[in-house]
Amino acid sequence: MSAGAGTSPFTQIGQIARSHGLKGELRVSFDTDNVQSIQQLQMVYLRNARGDFFPCRITHLRVEGKGNQQLFFVQFETIADRNSADSLKGKAIYLETEHANGLNLWKEESALTYDDFEIINEHHKHIGLVTDEMDNGAQLVLSVATTSGTLLIPVVEQFVEEIDEENAVIRCKNLDLLEGN
Repeated sequence: MSAGAGTSPFTQIGQIARSHGLKGELRVSFDTDNVQSIQQLQMVYLRNARGDFFPCRITHLRVEGKGNQQLFFVQFETIADRNSADSLKGKAIYLETEHANGLNLWKEESALTYDDFEIINEHHKHIGLVTDEMDNGAQLVLSVATTSGTLLIPVVEQFVEEIDEENAVIRCKNLDLLEGN
């Protein structure tokens, strides 16, 4: 089954909460309580700094009950130490959309985050990916990883033209005013 026009081939199914231990294990929050389906996962996808999806093979997944919630701990094949695991904190986890449909994902319960949204300029040129959000009281500010470093973009009309939540894209304008050239 292939994704139709306008449909993303990948669906976010969770997020890496933090590292756990010294051997690269990660605590993961999944957007479902379907434990059996999660335990069957062998491969998920992450996004690199350019926004490309890349596969991560799961070598070990364990579930622990704590109070009335399930905690998931995942070991990826390519993550062997805490430093590597720490670099993934906050990253979204994706699954191919055709496989994610069986997970009964929670759609509305988690707050919207712009992490991993692609930033493009008014000429549709890729600028970078959102790595963090900060609320300074006056407006939301996006921290964007670019090829030349980090760019801070206030979410105001002067700089943000459109936010496409379905495709995880934010179209910006006037970014040259922020670059300090």
